[in-house]
Amino acid sequence: MSFTTEEMTVLSAQMDDQLHELHNLEKQLKSGASKSGAQPLDDEQLLEKQRKQIKENAKESPDTFLHKCGNNAKEILCKESSELSKQWQKWGDIRNEDVLEKLGSVLLIMGYSGAALQILTVAISVYVIRVGLNAFCEKYCCD
Repeated sequence: MSFTTEEMTVLSAQMDDQLHELHNLEKQLKSGASKSGAQPLDDEQLLEKQRKQIKENAKESPDTFLHKCGNNAKEILCKESSELSKQWQKWGDIRNEDVLEKLGSVLLIMGYSGAALQILTVAISVYVIRVGLNAFCEKYCCD
C-alpha cells in the first residue's frame, strides 16, 4: 500500500502539526500545573484529539480500536527486527513517512479506505510517536 507523494506530504505535515500542538499543550499544562500544584495530564488526556478522531472514524472506542490495530501491526511495530523498531531503538523516533506507510497498510488490510484511512493513519502514528513505540507495544500489541 502506498499513499501518493502528495498524500504523504500532507499526512506527514498533519503529523508534525499534531505533534507540535501536543508539545505546546504539554508545555502550557506543565507550567500551569506547577503554579497551581495540580497533576499534569497523562498521555491519554493529552491525546484527546487523536482519540476523538479514532472514535469518529473507526466507529468504536479508541482503546478497543488501538488493541485491534496494535495486534494487526505487531510484526511491524513490536518485533525487534522490524524497520520501525530498529529506527526507534537507534533514534528514539520514527520517520513520519515510514510509520504512515506501515500503519496505512495495516489499516487498509483492516478494511479502511479514503478519508477514514488517512485520518486514522495520522492519529495512530501520532499516538505511537507520542507515547513511544515500546510503551505502545506493551499496552496495545498483546493478544
